[in-house]
Amino acid sequence: MNNLVVSPIPHLHSGNSLRAIMIDHIIALLPATFFAIYLFKFAALKIVFLSILSSVLWEAFFQKITKRELMIHDLTSVYYGLLFSMLLPPTLPWWIVIIGTFFMVLLGKEVYGGYGANPFNGALISWVILKISFPDFMGKWINPVKDVATNLTPLEIFKTQGIEYVHHYFSYKDMFLGLRCGFMGQISFLCLVLGGIYLLARKRINWRLPISYLSGVFLFSLICWAIGSTSFGDPIFHLLAGGTALTAFFLATDMPSTPVSPQGMVIFGLLGGVLTVVIRLWGSWTFGAYYAVLITTLITPFLDKILPEPYGR
Repeated sequence: MNNLVVSPIPHLHSGNSLRAIMIDHIIALLPATFFAIYLFKFAALKIVFLSILSSVLWEAFFQKITKRELMIHDLTSVYYGLLFSMLLPPTLPWWIVIIGTFFMVLLGKEVYGGYGANPFNGALISWVILKISFPDFMGKWINPVKDVATNLTPLEIFKTQGIEYVHHYFSYKDMFLGLRCGFMGQISFLCLVLGGIYLLARKRINWRLPISYLSGVFLFSLICWAIGSTSFGDPIFHLLAGGTALTAFFLATDMPSTPVSPQGMVIFGLLGGVLTVVIRLWGSWTFGAYYAVLITTLITPFLDKILPEPYGR
């Protein structure tokens, strides 16, 4: 039986801080960021720069007009600016990027009193706003592979033409490496998994969230594929397509908006994974993973009521 040791102050600081956590999250996103810049050149670099800069400036602006302490040094606005840029197509006009970061900072953080009090992921809220408001701009892609005669993402081809046409244009190797159209940070499964492994190794995210989410996607798509129809797509396709890895390691693990109990994390991840496949197969939305996590976030307060048994009596 473990014993708790209670001692008077001063205590040793563990070294953890919000700034340190954000630095690790930024580092984890760098492989996907550099790969997007490699594929899309200046178009991607411009969006990343604008998203980070405008996110920091919007946060400073809102904190200034509300007479609150400036908190840009904690790097939350830098990280969320980088994360938001990964949810954007490389063709997006500069002014839409700035509108997006405005809503991300306002509705995703500042209106609730700052980071940690927000019940929703600001990057997802802003992404939904832009997707609804500017659907044409948010669905205009650059084909990184010139000998592939399509400017559609694998999920768009799956929704409109069927799984057999996806295999005609893209191999699983292409989807794993990131040689396809899509939002800048969702295309390379490999880069995102490397970032996720880094976060797990640094213990910045709880393994239950990404593993349960990926398990939900894999198991439910396997059931649909096995007892339904091969036209539903096999589990490997659903893991590699549509930002599944970005969702698993960076969106479903958002600290303020996801459950805190181990049981709640597992339920959250499994439900989000199942809902992702449901939206892809039967919903009208193409990119089901982002909508699924945002919807699942609504039940986080209920999942937080699942508490472990107290230690002792």
